[in-house]
Amino acid sequence: MIELPPELSLPGERPGRQMVLAWAVGIILTVGLIAGIVLMVELFPDSSYCGEYTGCLGLLVQVWEVGRWVVIVLAWPLLYLLRVRPSLPVAVLAALLLMAIWQFAEARLHTSFGVSLLLILFSGVISYPAAAWLAGTRIARPTLVLSVASSLAFYLLAAALFPA
Repeated sequence: MIELPPELSLPGERPGRQMVLAWAVGIILTVGLIAGIVLMVELFPDSSYCGEYTGCLGLLVQVWEVGRWVVIVLAWPLLYLLRVRPSLPVAVLAALLLMAIWQFAEARLHTSFGVSLLLILFSGVISYPAAAWLAGTRIARPTLVLSVASSLAFYLLAAALFPA
């Protein structure tokens, strides 16, 4: 039997399981955000954000501006509840990745609405498993630093090239 040195083994930890649970968190939070948007449109159809020609697009934008930050805050308790460990570093890394993806999607909104919408919808499915892999496995510190730095650089590049 091949045994790993103690510094490389993770007793009781299965990275694949953690990534699947983090993927489920991404889906749950995305579905919750979409449900919140649909609920707000149904509850307030006569809102000042709903217009005759645009529908409730203004309400959609308002719910998106608040809801995405609520999703980031709710991620840590949900990760903890589903036993994704370490849950706080996963939530923080996923928030960094989410912000980079959202910034890029918002920057591309005017040129390709469909691609931006897909990026926003699948951002949780992309970022939470990636964050679980980065935080949960014993990867080299330079790899972790490089992934966080590239996420921040991606965010800054999207913000600089396509200011809001």
